[in-house]
Amino acid sequence: MNKKAETFKSYLDEQKIEDVFKVEELEDDFDTVIYRSQLDINGNKLPTAVIFDKSVYGMIRILVAPKVMTEKNQLEVLRLLDSYNRRYKAIKYYIDEAGSLILDVCLISSDEEESVGEMVYAMFDVIIRHLNEAYKDIMHSIWA
Repeated sequence: MNKKAETFKSYLDEQKIEDVFKVEELEDDFDTVIYRSQLDINGNKLPTAVIFDKSVYGMIRILVAPKVMTEKNQLEVLRLLDSYNRRYKAIKYYIDEAGSLILDVCLISSDEEESVGEMVYAMFDVIIRHLNEAYKDIMHSIWA
């Protein structure tokens, strides 16, 4: 397990945050560790991952909606996502190769940084507040 993932695990233990994440350690050149969970947004369970590796980067990734992009809704969806990407510095939306809507937050920290857990949970607070406000508009643009 890489140092940032260990620091995050220690934070979860210290805060007594149990049974929220399933941990997956990948066998790759970056010692990637994925903490998998779900966010409850307006009754919808959104698959969520917190990803740490040996680089200075970490990631919070949320599958907002699978396979949403169609020819009919493409313009409206992209306009809305572009407006969010311009408005929010930390939150970035994109459509992946399968047409699914993904929300990413890039985390930058060194291995020596002890505040990884606080940073992740501060960003979860921002993400949850944003999605609780924006989810209805996002879904409306998808179903348009």
